[in-house]
Parts: sequence; C-alpha cells; structure tokens
Amino acid sequence: MEYQIRKDPSYAMVEITLADGEQIETKPGVMMDRTGGIDNESDIGGGGGITGAVGRMVSDERSLIDNTYYATADDERVSLVPEHPGDVVAINMSDRGELRAQSGSLMAWEPLVERSTEWNNRSNLFSSGELTVLGLSGQGLAFLSSFGSMVRRDVTPDNPLTVDEDHLVAWTAGMDLSREKDGSIKSSLLGGEGLVTTFRGDGEVWLQTRNPALFYGPQQHEDDESSGGIGVDDFL
Repeated sequence: MEYQIRKDPSYAMVEITLADGEQIETKPGVMMDRTGGIDNESDIGGGGGITGAVGRMVSDERSLIDNTYYATADDERVSLVPEHPGDVVAINMSDRGELRAQSGSLMAWEPLVERSTEWNNRSNLFSSGELTVLGLSGQGLAFLSSFGSMVRRDVTPDNPLTVDEDHLVAWTAGMDLSREKDGSIKSSLLGGEGLVTTFRGDGEVWLQTRNPALFYGPQQHEDDESSGGIGVDDFL
C-alpha cells in the first residue's frame, strides 16, 4: 500500500494506492472517489459480529458499520476525506506501539490495526461528554483526522504537557494522566470552567488547532428546541 496526503493542513485528503488483494478499512462516509478496480464491503461491529457491535456502541461513533475497500488489480486508488475541515496524519502502529485516540478522529486503518474501547475513567475524558477514548494497537497504518491543523508534542519526565481536552486527538499509551478544572478555559457546551489534562512521562501527544465546541457553540436545532443543540460529535 502507498498513500499520499494532499491539500493539508486545512482541507486534507488521503489518496491510497493498493496492489491486487490489498485492503484499507474506513469509518462510514469518508470515501470521496475510487477507481474501477476497487470493490468494497461493509461489516457490522468492525467484523466482531454482535459482540463487536456492543463494544462499538459505547464509543459514540455514528455507525456500527465499517467499510473495507480492496483492490482487484494493481495500482488501484481510493480517495478518503474527513467529515470536517482539517488535517490528516498517518501513524505507523508498528513503530509507535499502542495509542489512545478520541473516538471521532479515527478515519481509516490497515486490517492488522486493532481497536478497542477503553473501559476506565478516561472513557469520558473529553469535557463535552460526546467523545470517548479508543485504544489502537497492532501493525500497520492508522489515519487520524483533526479539526484544524494537527500538532505533535513530545512529553518527557522533565517536561509534562497540559492540554485543553477538546484539542486532544491522540497520545501514546503508558503516560500518567491527571485532570483538573482550569478557570482560563471556558466550556461553551457545559458552561463554567473547562477541563485540562496533564500528561507526564515519556510519549507523544497529537493536538488539533481548532476547538469544535467553541467554534460552533451551544446552538439548538431549529426543529427541536429540546435537543440541546449540536454536540462536538457532529464535527468529529
């Protein structure tokens, strides 16, 4: 498999070239176009049947259906785009090891990348309450999207990092995390103080330069005043 990220960082797209028999798996709705030698099929619950579907339900992703695109000849292409304006980064899981990512950021992945829902107190890490934490491991590439440009930060024992949670995209597993309210950050969805997470140890953190909650605000649907407005998940 070969890939090229174009139009970044504001309106990124990924062009993936597959050899005969190669595959790429994606979340629903991200394919822009494909050549004639690319076929696709859909799986419920990420290929895990009903058990996989239940696991996916708690991740707050929009659909229990994953799409698999596979080539029936050499040099076939499929183009993928995020659901929102922003950037895309390709992370090699074989080199990075296990990652944590917010549930809306995972866009596409190679078949040997494994996904799981993190059942711990970080499953509701994001202050909006709309997103959850996914575990990523295995082998191959994972493509993550961001709202705005993607920024990577290094964390060392001597240099911890404090982040507004709604700017979080992903981070390497194994670091210590602590949360607290920060009066300098306002939560436009929940009101009052926002939440920050501090990372300590050795690792990397990927951030998005735009905060969807602040960008959109707590507006309501015109046809449903009781809906509480569109949440962060409508962007991610």
